[in-house]
Amino acid sequence: MAERKKAPLRVLYEYVCKGEQYLAAALFITIVALVFISALTRKMGFPIQWTMDITKICFAWLSFISGDIALRNGALPSMDMLVKKLPDKLQLIIKYMVWLMMLALLVFFVYFGLKLASSNSKRQFQTLAVSYSVVSMSLPVCALCMCFSVMYSIANDVKSRWENRRGK
Repeated sequence: MAERKKAPLRVLYEYVCKGEQYLAAALFITIVALVFISALTRKMGFPIQWTMDITKICFAWLSFISGDIALRNGALPSMDMLVKKLPDKLQLIIKYMVWLMMLALLVFFVYFGLKLASSNSKRQFQTLAVSYSVVSMSLPVCALCMCFSVMYSIANDVKSRWENRRGK
């Protein structure tokens, strides 16, 4: 039997997920390098002030991107010990309720994160001619990515349950 072709949206989602992983790695390496360079030049008596501002920007983006990666990989803390002792039907209800609450919270983050970024548009870093909105936008952008990850998880779960019921 021929293997089913992946849907275009699934392929796009997988590329975005891979891109997030590469971006997170690049941001982490950048943070480590800049902190090292900053410490080294400060010790030599020639501090480079802008490295800490760029590190702040990278750290904000890394934190939220890593949150999406952890969410997608199921690496966030959970109450598995308690939920696993409940009946299967109740476990399923709790799982979907948690996903829906997460979606609601993430939509809240997107909305108010955009408002925050807008209010920070005139504020600038001390050493860079960059608006603080660059940092503030990390919340709504990554919350939106997390919304897609949650919806993808819900869709996959519903699809696999549907296929199991039909006997595929």
